[in-house]
This record gives sequence, structure tokens and C-alpha cells, in this order.
Amino acid sequence: MDLAVDHVLSHRPHRIHYKGDRDPVSDVDETVERLVHQCLATDDAGTGFLGEETGPTGDRHTYWVLDPIDGTINHQHGNPLCAIALGLVHSGQPVLGVIALPFLGHRYSAAEGGGAFRDDEPITTSSTDRLNKALIGFGDYGSGTDAGLRDVLCASLDRSFTARAQGLRRYGSTALDLVWVADGTLDACVLLGNRTRDTAAGAVIAREAGALVLDSDATPHSVRSRCAVAVTPGLSEEVMPLLRLLRGSPFWPGRDQTDPDRLASTTSAPDR
Repeated sequence: MDLAVDHVLSHRPHRIHYKGDRDPVSDVDETVERLVHQCLATDDAGTGFLGEETGPTGDRHTYWVLDPIDGTINHQHGNPLCAIALGLVHSGQPVLGVIALPFLGHRYSAAEGGGAFRDDEPITTSSTDRLNKALIGFGDYGSGTDAGLRDVLCASLDRSFTARAQGLRRYGSTALDLVWVADGTLDACVLLGNRTRDTAAGAVIAREAGALVLDSDATPHSVRSRCAVAVTPGLSEEVMPLLRLLRGSPFWPGRDQTDPDRLASTTSAPDR
């Protein structure tokens, strides 16, 4: 992770291309992924790897998953709210996560059963227990082929939460949202979609810090979940019922969930 952070801090994006609608990739994304993959291949050759830019290789039962720059658009515009997110998935469940926020100078980590840490200091979620006192992080509105539906659902959720919460924020980085729930900066985050590379590391960190990490129907989060919702326990009874408006949409569990990689590509907006 140190090599990746050093590279991000010392290199601005120069070459940018697009994988799809408002879905950019820069030379920094590509280099960070290559650096991390090379280190993992040397130190842990028996474990698979799923990278945002290079796709899956090796074992699919236990594998590392990397988002080299989560918050790519922020990074390209000089916005410091972006992250490097590395998780380990075993049997469909994230079990280890490391997330660096290069420009904010923090690093978060957690392993299943071992608690969560920021810069090697233990962290816990907030104690907020009323939605009207809560700051909530939300994922982006839509882009790509299903942007219209996503926009409608996001707008509905936005109105519902705005009427009840103290505040809503859209930071443009899933990994950042999840670790900020973990350390109490946010009281909850609601993320439509569940790209494994975006959510795996942060899900472990938030869970180990004491957050409930759930799908939209309040079942436990896994790589097969339709959404990623992290909430401090005292707010769950107010937050989760508001997500019922997603029922019957691609963001609600119950329809073909046998292939997490296919789901990851069809139920999430592009990494922005």
C-alpha cells in the first residue's frame, strides 16, 4: 500500500480514457493497480485477484479485490476525497480491508474479529440514535445504461432522507463513505449498488468498528448484496425502513444473485 500511496501523491493524472458513460480511467489508476497486483503476486501467489482495470485472475474462492482510485473523478479534478481500497474476500464474504486516503493522510484497516483501526488507533462508530441528529453519506446519482432508473430512485431516497436527517452528503467515494461511518464522521451511508472492489474493504472496516453493514432489505452484506448500507446500530430502525421504496428494483435482493461479478457490473453506477 505504501508504494501505491506514494505514487498517487507524486503523480497527477495525464492520460485519461473512458470505459463508458462518465466512467473515466487514468494512467494513475492503471499504475497503482499494477503496483499492488505485482506486490500481491510476489507475497501471496496462491490467492486470486480482482482489479478494477484488469479484471479477475486466479482463485475465485479467496481473492484480493482492489479499487486503485475510488473517487476517480474527484482525483482527476484535484479533489482530495479519494481512496485506495484493498479487500480480501473469502467464500463470498469480505474478511479483511485496508483503505488509504492519500491526500488526507489517513489509513484504515480491519480483519474479521480483530477490530477496526485508523492510523493504528482503534475506532468505533458514532453513538447517534436519532435520524434528525444524523449525518448520512449517499452514493452518486446514475450514469451508464440504467442511469434513468437510478436517478429516479436516488431522487426519491434523497427527498425521504432530507426530510428526516440532519444532513446528507455525497462525497463521490464509496470507500471513504464506509470508513467515515467506521470512525463516526458519518452516522450512516447508503450506497445503491455493490461493486465488490468499491465496498469489500470498507464493509469489513465499518463492521469491525461496530456498524451494521447490510443489504437494502436489512440482510447481512456480502459480495452478492444488491446494495451496501452501513449504519451505526442506534439508527438502523429509522434508516432501513426508508429503503423499502427500492423493493422490486435491481437494488432489492431476490432476483438472480448467483454471479457476484455480473451483479457488480449491472447494479452499480460506474466508479466516479
